[in-house]
Amino acid sequence: MAGVIVLLMTVQITADVVSRNLFNEPIPGTLELTAYLFMPLIVFLALAYAEYAEEHIRATIVVARLSGRIAQATELAGRIVTLVVVLVLTYYAVIGAIYATEIRLEALGAITLPVWPVKILTAVGWALFALQQTVSTATLFIRSTTRNDHG
Repeated sequence: MAGVIVLLMTVQITADVVSRNLFNEPIPGTLELTAYLFMPLIVFLALAYAEYAEEHIRATIVVARLSGRIAQATELAGRIVTLVVVLVLTYYAVIGAIYATEIRLEALGAITLPVWPVKILTAVGWALFALQQTVSTATLFIRSTTRNDHG
């Protein structure tokens, strides 16, 4: 989904640049669409997939120097802390989406753009990320428990 949005954003920005340079007329709303629609959706709808594909940036400087159970425990502790932070951010994204929907939040600029639907999709993105983070953490826990019990 995020890939389709990147494509749409690329087309919008390219058309804006061409229109501005050839006709001296920018396309109204390109800034608003990019800032309030395209970019948030690209980021938040891709979080869960990046976790699933294990593509998030990881700082392994500490864990790489450890071995055995200590490395596993440190990795698991880091995942648990990450999960808690993601759950908190998901909670506040849902609260923000509810509020934005209640007041029908809009971005005002060259065009008026409703922002509340994007807030809902952002909360959905956080919720999917939290779900995938839960699965990743549980998988790591099960793997480390199984290895410790049988090997």
